Amino acid sequence: MKTIDLAIVGLGIVGASAAYAATRAGARVVGFDAGVAGEGTSGTSFAWLNSVRKEPEAYHRLNADGMTAHVELARELGVAAGHHPGGSLEWAEGDVERAELRDRVARLAQRGYPAEWIERNRALAMEPALAIADDIREVAFYAADAWLDAPRLIRALLGEASRRGAEIHERAPVRSWRVRGRRVEALDVDAGAVVSDAVLVCVGPATQAFLSPLGVHMPVDRVPGLLAVTSPPAAPLRRVVHAPGVHLRPDAGGGLLLGAEDVDAPAAQAESPSRLDELAALLLARAARVMPAAVKIVDRRVGVRPMPADRHTIAGRMPGFDNAWVIATHSGVTLGPLLGRLIAEEIAGAAPHATLAPFRPERFATASA
Repeated sequence: MKTIDLAIVGLGIVGASAAYAATRAGARVVGFDAGVAGEGTSGTSFAWLNSVRKEPEAYHRLNADGMTAHVELARELGVAAGHHPGGSLEWAEGDVERAELRDRVARLAQRGYPAEWIERNRALAMEPALAIADDIREVAFYAADAWLDAPRLIRALLGEASRRGAEIHERAPVRSWRVRGRRVEALDVDAGAVVSDAVLVCVGPATQAFLSPLGVHMPVDRVPGLLAVTSPPAAPLRRVVHAPGVHLRPDAGGGLLLGAEDVDAPAAQAESPSRLDELAALLLARAARVMPAAVKIVDRRVGVRPMPADRHTIAGRMPGFDNAWVIATHSGVTLGPLLGRLIAEEIAGAAPHATLAPFRPERFATASA
């Protein structure tokens, strides 16, 4: 059996970020993913880097810090970071929706978040392919927002970790745990037992099922989401847009990525591929109202994202264990680099970061290891 410093289970954006941070600090790291890194939750996320709807304020601040961490990664990794700045645009229809948006922009600006109103003509100059209704006088602009090519960043992070000595294993599920007292002594994989001084679990929507054999109750639900990809439009889109009934952004393949919250539940209940096709067509019809250049659906995907019971991130040491940590969050793409770094530092012996104090697992978890 080989002893290492840190074993990471799950190599999506969070696990890959932790592997990158830990190896940069000199740790001996081994990472396992049951599938292909980046093809799970991280690869089926809308991947909008933002803190526009994150409440309460402590969660907003955490996500804003996560956005900063992405900017820092982009400086380190260059284009391989998959980071596409440019901000995002949002407008609303209906009195109630417009009032909510106005209140939100004011609240964000008061917190120091780059949120402002711009004239409709300026928004159209920024995105000439958009069709914004004449009765929309102003559009909300969030200048610090970005979108992420998450699979590309994951490949870059794991590539850098590998170059620093990390062992990365894909299609390598962890079959069982070996526990003694308050410590995880080893992980059993198909190739044998792996002994590690510390273990970090980053398995997203599988968190609750994965930790259950340890006697750890971690209330993380599975939330599905439908995304549709279009063919490349005749005129490009450069940034994230939240329009009434649909959100859209550039896709890494050259088309548009479409989504909407109200189609997610029907997609989860769909009993046939044809029903998913209908929902994707609905997204395209909505997108065509605001961007007529969107012409054809070429792909659709239903991803499953983790949702902690109180809707806020879980990040910290697992209750009942001295050498095991867990991260689970619905905001994994925005928070991945930040959480990966902070928890890697904590595992290495740094003092727990005050930013994570409201998000520790023990706020609702129990353990009987």
